[in-house]
Amino acid sequence: MIGESHKRVEDRRLVTGQGAYTADLADSATVHCWFVRSPVAHGMLRGVDTEAAADAPGVLAVFTAADFDLEDVPAVLFWGKAEEYMKRPLIVRDRIRHVGEPLAIVVAETARQAEDAAELVWPDIDELDPVVDPETAATAAPLFDGGSNVVMTMNTASGPEPVTEPEVSATVTVVSSKLAPVAIETNGAVAEPAGNGVRAWIGHQAPHRLKKELALLLKLDPGQVRVTVPDVGGGFGMKGRFFPEYALVAATALKMERKVSWVQTRREHFATGTHGRGMRHRVTLEGTRDGRIQRAVIDLLGDVGAYPHNGSQIPIFTRLVAAGLYDIPRMEIDVTVVVTNTAPVGSYRGAGRPEAALAIERAIDAFAREAGLDAFEVRRINLITDLPFKTPTGALYDSGDYRAAIDRAAELLDLPAIRREQEERRRDGRNPIGVGLGAFVERAGGAVDSGEYAKVEVIDGTVVVRTGSVDTGQGHHTVWEQVARSVFGDLPVTLISKDTAEVADGVGTYASRSAQVGASAVQRVAGTVLDEAKRRASQRLEVAEEDIRYDSGVFTVAGVPDTGVSIFDLVGDGLEDEEMFVPGAQTFPYGAHGAVVEVCMETGEVKLLKLVAVDDCGTVLNPMIVEGQVDGSLAQGLGQAFFEEVQYDSTGQPLTASMMDYPVPHAPDFPVAVSDRFETPAPSNPLGAKGTGEAGCIGAPAAVLNAAIDALWPHGVRELQIPLRPERVWRAIQQARARG
Repeated sequence: MIGESHKRVEDRRLVTGQGAYTADLADSATVHCWFVRSPVAHGMLRGVDTEAAADAPGVLAVFTAADFDLEDVPAVLFWGKAEEYMKRPLIVRDRIRHVGEPLAIVVAETARQAEDAAELVWPDIDELDPVVDPETAATAAPLFDGGSNVVMTMNTASGPEPVTEPEVSATVTVVSSKLAPVAIETNGAVAEPAGNGVRAWIGHQAPHRLKKELALLLKLDPGQVRVTVPDVGGGFGMKGRFFPEYALVAATALKMERKVSWVQTRREHFATGTHGRGMRHRVTLEGTRDGRIQRAVIDLLGDVGAYPHNGSQIPIFTRLVAAGLYDIPRMEIDVTVVVTNTAPVGSYRGAGRPEAALAIERAIDAFAREAGLDAFEVRRINLITDLPFKTPTGALYDSGDYRAAIDRAAELLDLPAIRREQEERRRDGRNPIGVGLGAFVERAGGAVDSGEYAKVEVIDGTVVVRTGSVDTGQGHHTVWEQVARSVFGDLPVTLISKDTAEVADGVGTYASRSAQVGASAVQRVAGTVLDEAKRRASQRLEVAEEDIRYDSGVFTVAGVPDTGVSIFDLVGDGLEDEEMFVPGAQTFPYGAHGAVVEVCMETGEVKLLKLVAVDDCGTVLNPMIVEGQVDGSLAQGLGQAFFEEVQYDSTGQPLTASMMDYPVPHAPDFPVAVSDRFETPAPSNPLGAKGTGEAGCIGAPAAVLNAAIDALWPHGVRELQIPLRPERVWRAIQQARARG
């Protein structure tokens, strides 16, 4: 069954309205909380007047920081803790660091009553000058007492210095604007006292980690906390992060001894994050006139918002794949990460790899123009060709054929036809078209030493699979069932996940890791269970194991097909196994996405005419689901390229606080992508899977931006940044015309 398209078994229940999301879990006995949030980006909280709110209709309680004894969220870096002073309070005690921080909690019989009463809470705030621009954050007044706004720096240089002066040098500045992960379902939490602890229902991508975090902050033993993940309306990395509201809702439930619900509004979602991206690159490529790149100098500035606990590791992920698909002998990378008075940044689909691809792919095009060469050819000249390959940044690219991917993308784009049409349009004075490529490699699987839990048990006429992976819309139930049946044959499969009381351990779903680590764990454990069943069958049938044959639940003896025993008759005292499978290596999916765009010279509108996506995600377990993942990530990548950008004014007020201000792509906005794929199995896991859920977010933005610049280059436009909103492109055209 591996490699076959099977319809998703999850969908009928969800599309017929039988799903149960966090907001659906409140019953008649549930009380509702509403957060009073800071209206300013930076200030000192002198007090909170809650008297009027406490007397409002339906209000049961109003809490401030003084009512809780809770730990702060530690400031975490990729390799450990950041400075102690950068820890994050769950609810503001004194200093406010971004618009939307919780100042108080109103609890009422209904959510509407809580919302109305929250308007009556009056915080007393002494405003301070905000730090909004990451370029000046390092030298600005610090947000935290005890140090600067620099969270960390990392400076690396590897490879030999070029022995001669470069014949060609090109420098670009590339901005990856902050994005809002606009899932259909916002964040939320429901919690109630349970025994001597608490049970929480939260849409989350890593419930076992969340359980530990809640226990730490609530000062409970982990055994006193149970986390259950209901149906989830999209995660995209955001729901793998920790939000103060999760612990505050649980603490409120314990304090009131009631079941408590909180559902985030869309405005809260936009204002409080987490946001994605938020990086600026300056990239210089140096090399020879024949197109060989010898040296890359990259200056990376990352803005993690007000607190570093969610997003400080993402620039390190960017650094890891900063060279893209290219064999660049000398790499010099300076990374600086700063805090600002904006909402915290966290993982968002792609998490560091889109930023890296956008930067290096823009730089490759600029280098090609300086050398007077075709950008596709410069890529071919500099591609890594022998895999596995250890990059200067320490990444071990595992398998694939990068040249084949780029050549296939060029073939699907039909480059000769595009170049002919470009010339015809120039002669006729029509709107120009351009073609661009976004080639990329991404890190998948999470940390090298992280694994995933699986338990398989044969019982009561079914195969029960327990997994630490968490389905937030990807189709895990379908694929895990396929993987189990690839071992056991056509038997019923029951999947259990997303509950720390039902699954003993787990790491979670992020970094495109579920298939390669989680599904591999299921396959390995299922194989062990089947081997044990085969051993028992040989004893029951009194023949050697090598004479046992198995088919869909029945063991028979070779040559005696009428003599057999069911696997369910061999359960005895238990037929099960479990494992935390650690593959010991990351995988590196890659691809080449291409775009053709047309630019209206009078309005600045950029229209996508054609999109191609060539990907290698290793072994494809279910082609239909892979295609859906690619389409979904392409849509989000195109959203970044054309529409999406979180914006703040100079006082730290969010300007994109609703769907009116933050447009996202809709189905009719773009053409259907022309897709193709290669399958180069990953050597680090038994399924050979690599991961595919983030590819479109990584390749599409660079392809579109390069295509737009290619279209406008003959008209004097030398620089653009995404999103390619018409007003921004129109201004670039007017500035080019003014320069003559």
